Amino acid sequence: MKFLKSYTGGMVVLAVVIVLSVLLGSRRSLVSERGKVEEQFAPIAGDLQDCLDITANVLTVGERYLEESQMAALEGSRNMLSDWHGISNGYTAYTRLQEEAAAVLDELEECDLTDKDREYIQGFRTDLASEADTIARDGYNAAAEQFNSKVLGAFPANILSKLTFVAPAELFA
Repeated sequence: MKFLKSYTGGMVVLAVVIVLSVLLGSRRSLVSERGKVEEQFAPIAGDLQDCLDITANVLTVGERYLEESQMAALEGSRNMLSDWHGISNGYTAYTRLQEEAAAVLDELEECDLTDKDREYIQGFRTDLASEADTIARDGYNAAAEQFNSKVLGAFPANILSKLTFVAPAELFA
């Protein structure tokens, strides 16, 4: 206790308080800025939900013409996308969904479809391509890259982010 009442003790306590304030304040600010960037992911999340809806319709039509085993991979990728955690994991699930949906649509086009179902299949393919184009044009990745390079890459944030364990914004890639 005697140490804390001394001039040196007071200076040590003051230095500790300043360092903790800088670290905690920096963390709070950097996490807040990353949160603003991640809020820009919402339109992509909506597009991913649209892809899930479209592929549910693909499976509905597919049930009339294909064996369950031929659609199992698409069902698995739908489950993976509906339960993704983390933006980069969402991209992996989305990519897999696109590939599996294309494979099922290709198989369906080889079947003897009714005219209405043929129109549905073409519409599903067009809708998935439209969603892919919308996702590709979204500005989220540019915002995340800018945050990672301009904010976290600049001094003193580049040091403080490491000291406070602030992760860079995930890219949807």
